[in-house]
Amino acid sequence: MTKLLRSSVLLLAGLLALSPIIGCGSDEEDAEPIPANFVSAAPPHGSEIAANGTITMTFDNKPADVTASAGVVTVAGKTATVAGPFTPGPLNLTITWADGTQTLTYTVTAPCCSAPTITGGTVKDGDTDVDPEPINSDGKIVIQFSEDVFGNITLQTEGGNNVGWLGKVEGSKATLELVKGRELANETVYVIVGKISDAAGNSFDVSVTFVTKGKA
Repeated sequence: MTKLLRSSVLLLAGLLALSPIIGCGSDEEDAEPIPANFVSAAPPHGSEIAANGTITMTFDNKPADVTASAGVVTVAGKTATVAGPFTPGPLNLTITWADGTQTLTYTVTAPCCSAPTITGGTVKDGDTDVDPEPINSDGKIVIQFSEDVFGNITLQTEGGNNVGWLGKVEGSKATLELVKGRELANETVYVIVGKISDAAGNSFDVSVTFVTKGKA
């Protein structure tokens, strides 16, 4: 009987010792989420946007329960994107989330339905007898577009092999920069390829073929 009583006392003491540990785990599970505060919007407050454009808002933490007075909301990490269509004219866009509200004003223009086009550059599609020496000396090939764009661009041979020039799309132009040792050769067919888009999501497949002239 004495041994049984002693075992019961030890068991009770062990359960009492575990109680604070179990309680701590419960407190961690019940911890409140970190509040999210609005940081910025792109395009910024007061800008013009196309009726089929998008607005991206950045927060300092992931926002919860995000809604908007117009458009469709998508949340990814610390950003929330509102996609149109929006009604042309003044737009007062109210964003509401678990921790607050933010109102942004825009002027909505008619939907942009025209894809960007090439308006000029170092070479044109179909050019032949292109002298590679001035291009190699300048160290770059530039393509100019009808509006600001983003995307990618590469320089390839006719067979589709990447020549190795560095492509960059910025503002309304794309630039291919020469990498030393990968200069343009004579009597060679080159193709500039890529895919670019404008702010409204209209895309354009770049394809510019040119042929360098033979050696003098």
